[in-house]
Amino acid sequence: MIQFSGLADNAEKIYKKITGAPVPPDENQMIISNLKEVHNKIARSESIFNELTDSDLIDYATYDILAEKARYTYLIKQAKKRNLHF
Repeated sequence: MIQFSGLADNAEKIYKKITGAPVPPDENQMIISNLKEVHNKIARSESIFNELTDSDLIDYATYDILAEKARYTYLIKQAKKRNLHF
């Protein structure tokens, strides 16, 4: 049996390259990109946290850091499942 799904995917990529349409990244690339983005956001949030003096803003920054770390943990698990290295 002939599989045409791979052929269709390649044809779409070629068409988009010729026409200049953006090719959407695959899921593995998205996971790696999101990991880098979240890592940078955590670093920025921690830097901001270190400069804050208002208790309400400190609470906000704390929750922001915790949320991003939870997202980072999720993405790390997804990367491990796919055996991704970055």
